[in-house]
Amino acid sequence: MTATTEKLGLFLPQGLHEQMVEAAAQRLSGRKTPRGGVRLVYEQAFNDLLEALDAGQIVAFPAVRGAKHRTSVRVSGLLCARIRGRLDPLNLKLTDFASTAIVRFLHPPEGA
Repeated sequence: MTATTEKLGLFLPQGLHEQMVEAAAQRLSGRKTPRGGVRLVYEQAFNDLLEALDAGQIVAFPAVRGAKHRTSVRVSGLLCARIRGRLDPLNLKLTDFASTAIVRFLHPPEGA
């Protein structure tokens, strides 16, 4: 049985999606089947942030300013539901959550 995926429409600061594509390419170099690599790094970034929140870590969600580019990524339906379940209690927009997750993934905080 295949896990269902959902499309997330994101508005990300310029260059952030391209950095995730590059991270996917680096992680998948040498793999025979690189399909889904971008999805995997986005899911890892989102899961890492959710785990930090579940562990009670204090996370700053800076407002995303400046030019943004629209991109769509597919993630698992369960992960999408977990993300959406966190937005309202934290009074966050998806863009702020995604941007924070991606920046933390690309540049992990010290001690992580």
